Amino acid sequence: MSASGGLSQDSNTKDTEPDVSVIVVNWNLKGILHECLESVRRGSAGLAVELIVIDNASSDGSAGMVSEEFPEAQLIRNAGNHGFARASNQGMRTARGCYLLLLNNDVVARKGAISRLVEFMDAHGNVGLAGPIVVNADGSLQQRARGYFPSIPRALAHFFLPSPLRNGWARSLGIYEPRDSTAVDKTDWLSGCALMARREAVDKVGLIDADVFMYCEDVDWCYRMKQAGWEVAYLPLAAVMHYGGSSMKLQSGRAVGAHAEGLVAFYAKYHGGSCTAAFRAVIWTGYAVSALGWVAAGLAGHGSGLGKLRRLFARAVSRMQQ
Repeated sequence: MSASGGLSQDSNTKDTEPDVSVIVVNWNLKGILHECLESVRRGSAGLAVELIVIDNASSDGSAGMVSEEFPEAQLIRNAGNHGFARASNQGMRTARGCYLLLLNNDVVARKGAISRLVEFMDAHGNVGLAGPIVVNADGSLQQRARGYFPSIPRALAHFFLPSPLRNGWARSLGIYEPRDSTAVDKTDWLSGCALMARREAVDKVGLIDADVFMYCEDVDWCYRMKQAGWEVAYLPLAAVMHYGGSSMKLQSGRAVGAHAEGLVAFYAKYHGGSCTAAFRAVIWTGYAVSALGWVAAGLAGHGSGLGKLRRLFARAVSRMQQ
């Protein structure tokens, strides 16, 4: 079966299928993983939950911790780091639930989040994907958790429109949704850090495309869902806390640059070469302008500015050496 193929299920298991299969991919994040799994355990009252953990060859004892402290979990141990998309697909192929909840290993589900998502999906049969409000550890809104499909005008707005305009009347031109809404809303895409899928929709649309570069597998999945006629819904009544990029921080800051490549890879999948070249030029020009700001911030004594620039430079050098 290809990475983006559908699911299959033995009809004899239909009567005993769980309400939801919670799928967690882990790599060397033992402590936060424990907090994540504990939040699933605490927040599963009244639901038949199948917990699946895919460990990508962690060296910090994560797999042993899951076996000892979460015996109810189905643990899949990979011999190497398969990455988020391929490992998530492993879990979804194994899952038996009516709904499939992808949950990052650095996400803590708030009370009632999983049950509210299930109830919402039960009541809205046209929704293929649904996601909660995502907050940072300090309770503030994580603004890159949902947004609009990337385009050249939106990329220009993201990098070059002043923030008051981008976050005000022109917000639909940006790539990310800046508003902290309390209303159920349709959206273009939702973050894969906490994303619930309807089994029927996945069967028709397929799994995550593992060939789309990191950071945009979720955007691509949402796009394909909408193209197939399914809705993507934001449910702020359900909430999760996301530490954000914890596994990527273990990889020497490779998140900087990888995100830009992800945007370009997603755009190239659905557009021609000339449009993609223009989109790539906007993205990298935008990052170049941002880099100047990071340098200025670093010279002004804000260490995070030069830190971002160093990580971007390190990734560029790494790519040239490959």
